[in-house]
Amino acid sequence: MPRSKNLIEIQKSSSAKPDNTIAVHAHQQHELYFLLSGHRRYFIGHTIYDVYPGNLIIIPKTELHQTTSPGRTGYERYVVYFSDEDIQPLLAHMDRSVLDELLQVCCLQLPAEVVRRVQKDLTQMEQESLEGTPLAQAYMAHLLQSVLLAALRHGKKRSPCSGETADKIQEVARYISENYYMPLSLHDAAQMAFMEDTYFSKRFKKLTGFGFQEYLTQTRIRAAEHLLCDTGLSVSEISELCGFSSSNYFGDTFRHCKGTSPSAYREAVQRP
Repeated sequence: MPRSKNLIEIQKSSSAKPDNTIAVHAHQQHELYFLLSGHRRYFIGHTIYDVYPGNLIIIPKTELHQTTSPGRTGYERYVVYFSDEDIQPLLAHMDRSVLDELLQVCCLQLPAEVVRRVQKDLTQMEQESLEGTPLAQAYMAHLLQSVLLAALRHGKKRSPCSGETADKIQEVARYISENYYMPLSLHDAAQMAFMEDTYFSKRFKKLTGFGFQEYLTQTRIRAAEHLLCDTGLSVSEISELCGFSSSNYFGDTFRHCKGTSPSAYREAVQRP
């Protein structure tokens, strides 16, 4: 996870184990994910992507996501965290709508020669990050813009996972993301997918990396975060709007997920 919202951060990591799973998370910066080797499965919002070497994923800030290994091999990847401020210079040369389109959930396939160039830029970013100086950060911003421009110019959007089961699971996930405020049980979700409860639960976990209840809860918590930040609604009102059975349960769940109470979270994010 990034240490500061004010700095571009880059991480290169790998795992020899195919079953390595990154815990569910969302953060206040955009994320760029570039796979160097292996095969990963990314679940972003309510969409599932199979990711292969040379694929680049943009994950908008605050978007809930999870990554797992569906195959038997390890993987190696770069992750870059960046803010809106880091990409402001690009707006001098293009309309904001063009950049906003890139900062949507998408998985891009790049041509081989562009893959090599992006990998070179990310490797240089990694080296600059070790310096930690303002000048190094400025150069990292320049390299990040180069990578994003390459994605804009040459990236072709890949389709999400498809197939009868994957399509049904994604339909249920989309329904949850749009109707999280309504009562919804595992049995209800399984019925939507025309599956038996246990089978649905296993397939949902296999394809998304989330347990069904975990995904529903995290979706509700994410919605609550937005309301705490952007409205003056009371905690009780937010609890009801986000589908929690009581404000006490909401408070306990929020504290478990975020490590703080809803009121303390609101105070922290609104503090000058």
